[in-house]
Amino acid sequence: MICPQCGTENVENASFCGKCGRDLRGEDIPQQPGQQQVVDTQTPKRLVRCSDDKMVGGVSSGLARYSNMDVGLMRLLTVLSFLITGSTTFWAYIIMWIILPEEPCGPPPQ
Repeated sequence: MICPQCGTENVENASFCGKCGRDLRGEDIPQQPGQQQVVDTQTPKRLVRCSDDKMVGGVSSGLARYSNMDVGLMRLLTVLSFLITGSTTFWAYIIMWIILPEEPCGPPPQ
C-alpha cells in the first residue's frame, strides 16, 4: 500500500505509514499501473495522547506513534528518563498530559 502523503510503499495490511505515520486504514484508493500518486501535503503529523492505548495518560503512546517507535520501548524510555532525571521528566509528562489533545489512535501498527 502506497502512502498518499509521502509516497512510501508499506506492507499491504499496514495501519500507519512507516515513514510519516499517516493513517492508512481509510485510504482504499486503488492504484492503476502508470498512474502517478498524488501526495497530500495538507495533513501534517500531529502529536496527541492516545485515548485507546494508554496506561497512565496516553502520552507515551502518542509520542511513540508520532516518532514511529514501539509503544513498549517508548514507555521504557520514559521510565528510564524518570529514574535518571527525576522531577524534570515527571513535570514534562504532566505538562504534556494537560496540553496534548486526546484522540483515539486505533490499534497499534504491526
